[in-house]
Amino acid sequence: LRAMAPRSAPRSRAVAPGLLALAGLVASLVYLGSLGPAYSVKGVWQGQPSTLKDTVKGDFGSVMEGLEPKVSFPPIAYHREGVALSVEDGRLNADYTAKLDGDTMLQLRVNDEQEWRASLQGEDASLRVRGQGTDLDTLSWEASQSSSVEDVGDVRVEFNSDKEYNLTVVREMLARIAGAELDAKVRATNAGVTG
Repeated sequence: LRAMAPRSAPRSRAVAPGLLALAGLVASLVYLGSLGPAYSVKGVWQGQPSTLKDTVKGDFGSVMEGLEPKVSFPPIAYHREGVALSVEDGRLNADYTAKLDGDTMLQLRVNDEQEWRASLQGEDASLRVRGQGTDLDTLSWEASQSSSVEDVGDVRVEFNSDKEYNLTVVREMLARIAGAELDAKVRATNAGVTG
């Protein structure tokens, strides 16, 4: 009996560390399994090798920019009685259109970044204004008017907030010389007069 006892003791000592390792493996699998599902995402980074230098210095902006997904959503719109809401290129837009009289239309567009455009268009005159929020320094506008003036011709005036102007006068059949009709067109701008 004495000869058998020492043999079984070393064998049980060799099995105990294996059982402990197996129990540790089972415990870690149970713990990791309780964390929830894991996903693997396959992707590609395209960038310049110099970007990696910036990354080593702690600037991750250019690397993250290269990893951003490029997503484009289809335009979504809702229209009813002159009011429209739409999402275009990730921006929310609100539009309002109204007919003020027989030939004059008012249009207004505002987006989620507080950029706005307004226009008033009639048969012979128009005004377009655009800006950013309530900041009047960003305000810009364009206006034009057309008319036919007796003994002068067709006159069109265009001017804007940048103090640029364009005055065009067109007169058909100004004179008849030797059977040929002579028309005239004169244009005056900030750069000078041509005709």
